[in-house]
Amino acid sequence: MVTKAQLEAEVADLRRQLAEQAKEPTPNESQEADVEPEGLAENLEAWSAQLEDVMTELEEFPHKKPILFALGIFAVGYLLGRSR
Repeated sequence: MVTKAQLEAEVADLRRQLAEQAKEPTPNESQEADVEPEGLAENLEAWSAQLEDVMTELEEFPHKKPILFALGIFAVGYLLGRSR
């Protein structure tokens, strides 16, 4: 059986560990400090280009595979209709 003194010692140790963790910078904070505005702009441009590619694919999909598109629309409609 655990005594009250042992529990108090464990709580004190856990509080000390929390205080130490609060003093240390988190990995996100140290990474954010390392990011340069130029690198951020390059990442934003790359993400924008990828988004445009995805949007182009979505716009062309009904023309490339009309039967699959129609079946997908039917399936979505059926599932939405059954959800009530």
